[in-house]
Amino acid sequence: MTATRLATAVLLLLSSLSQAREVLRFAIDAHNPPFMYADDQGVAQGLYAQTLRELGQRAGLTLRIEAIPWKRALAYLERGSHGVAGLYRNEERQRRYLFSRPIYREELVVYARKGQALAPYRGIASLYGKRVGVLSGWFYSDDFSRARDQRRLLADEAARDAQNVDKLRLGRLDYLIGIRESIAALNHGELEETGIFASNLTYIALPHGPHSQALLQQLNAHIPDLPDKPRAP
Repeated sequence: MTATRLATAVLLLLSSLSQAREVLRFAIDAHNPPFMYADDQGVAQGLYAQTLRELGQRAGLTLRIEAIPWKRALAYLERGSHGVAGLYRNEERQRRYLFSRPIYREELVVYARKGQALAPYRGIASLYGKRVGVLSGWFYSDDFSRARDQRRLLADEAARDAQNVDKLRLGRLDYLIGIRESIAALNHGELEETGIFASNLTYIALPHGPHSQALLQQLNAHIPDLPDKPRAP
C-alpha cells in the first residue's frame, strides 16, 4: 500500500470511529439553581450538569446536556429521546423508566411568610385547605399527590421557585414547598421554615430499552467514585 493510500485509509478509519461515537442526550431543569439551570448563554449548569459531565468523562461517553423547562424534560424522557438527571423516584416512574444509583439527596422544606405561619408543619394534613406553591411537573410525595387529587389542598404551580417566593411574599400563597438551598438564595429574611416536608433522593432516569440498560451499567459503575464537589452544592 502506498503512503497516500495508507493515509487515506487512516483518515477514513478515524472518521468512521468519530461517527460511531454516539452522542447521548440528557435534559435538566433550566430554572432550578443551584442544582440545575441555564446560564446567560443557555448552557446547562449546576450540580446535576456537573455530575453528568463528570460521569461522562469517567465512563468515556459523549453527552449533550440541555437545560430546558422541566415539563419538557419529562416529555423527552417519556418520548425516549433523552435521559434526565435530578429526578425523584416513585412507583409509577419506576414502572416507566430505568433509574441509576442515587446521585444526591434534596431536603424539601415548607415555607411561610415570616410571622404568618398558622402552625408548624406536622404532616400533609397541615396543608389541607391551603394554597401551596409548587413547581410545575414536580413530584413531591405520594401523600401530597393524593391530597392534591382529592382537592384537600390547592397546588399552585409555577415554572420556577422565584415565582412562588414572590407569590408568597404578596400573600397569594399560604405556603410554598422548596429545596432549602434553592430558596435560601431568594429569601431576604421575609420567609421562614415551618418544617421539613421530605428528604428525597435524586437519580438519573433513562427510558427503558437494552441500550439504556448498558448505559445505566456504565454510569452506575462510576457514581460511587464521584468526588465530593459534584455531589453537593
